[in-house]
Order: sequence, then structure tokens, then C-alpha cells
Amino acid sequence: MAVGGSMAGDKGYLKGLLKKATAYCKGGAWGPVSDFYRNKPSDYFKDLVTMMPTVKDNGGDPRCPINGKLSGVFFGVTRSNSDLPTRSPYGDTRVKVPLEQVFDESVRLYFADFYCMSGQTDNHYVTLVLTKAYSPADEFCHRHLIHLADNIFLMKEEPMFNHQVSTLRLANVYVEVFYTHKVPMLGLELTTTRVLGSGRSTQGGIPKTIGCPICNL
Repeated sequence: MAVGGSMAGDKGYLKGLLKKATAYCKGGAWGPVSDFYRNKPSDYFKDLVTMMPTVKDNGGDPRCPINGKLSGVFFGVTRSNSDLPTRSPYGDTRVKVPLEQVFDESVRLYFADFYCMSGQTDNHYVTLVLTKAYSPADEFCHRHLIHLADNIFLMKEEPMFNHQVSTLRLANVYVEVFYTHKVPMLGLELTTTRVLGSGRSTQGGIPKTIGCPICNL
């Protein structure tokens, strides 16, 4: 579900952030991916039937148009040496969602944010939004975000390559996908991973580092 009214300058600001992100990530390697993944504490998954969209917090850039305005489910896509990361700051339990379940011909991809968390300037994050075309969320994204066709972050290859999806593989850059629709748990498996820090998301989100020359305009 999307809410919110006019936010003048959204796209101009985002174009600047996208330019920064592309310049910083240009030259990074690509690698194929077949699923998204999501880590949460084990109690999140207890008796869970469907992962439901929730309103985006205020983490990242304070001018990010989806903060407090758009609902979705966050997934990771970044690999570590071709494999899933062995640890997560978000929880000890992981679910993987096959890409064909959410990334088909009915969706559109948008750029939403490029940031580093306060006190963690070595790591940068690219936030993409994936939404079903012509849905209310898509209408919001069309107004406020940058639609991505060719991009270096998450790209579907031409049909001759069987619609293979590739993602950026660059040290200390993490691509995250905010999917704006519910995801059924039926048929999805859970695995246990090690945690970093508290193993839980910070309530309200962690703000962007002020003054970082890489991700600030």
C-alpha cells in the first residue's frame, strides 16, 4: 500500500544519488542469482503464513521518498564470493525466495536510495523497489522514484539467456530489494545463520552518515 502526496524535487535528488551510486559501483563484477533472501529472528517466522508488507522506516537518506510512505518486504540479493553471506545483522533465521516467484514479467524495478549507515562508512547500500506494474505501489513509485531498465545493480538478461538475473558483486556494496507485495511462505525453507551484533533490525532505522563524500550530494 502506498500513501503520500507531492514531494517536489524527489526525482531530481534521486537522479543525483543514482549518478553517485553508479559512478561508485561502476567496474564491479556481476554474478548470477536465483533467489532473494531475508534474515529475521526465529520468532518472526514462528507460525508465519505470509510475509506481509510493512511501512518503510526512516533508515538511510532522510530524503528517501519511500520512508514512511511505502510498504514492502526487504530482501537481500548481494552474494559473498558467489555464496549467501554466512552472517546477518538482522536475525539468525533465513528464508530464500526463488526469483521466479517475485521477479517476473509483471514487475517494475525502481531506484530508491544510496547510503551508508552512521558509523559504518566502509559499507554502502543500494535500495531498489520491486513492484507489480499498475498497482497502487507502482503508481507511487512512478511519481517519486527512478525507473530502472539498464542498470548495474540487478539486471534481467535478454530472453536468449533464459531470463537469467545478475547482480552487482562489489566488496562493501550491498544491494537490497524492497518488494511491495505479500510473499506466501508455502514451500519456502528456513535455515539458521550466525548473527552480527544484536541480530535484530534497529527500530526506526539507522540514519545515513552526514557528510560522506561517496553517498551525499
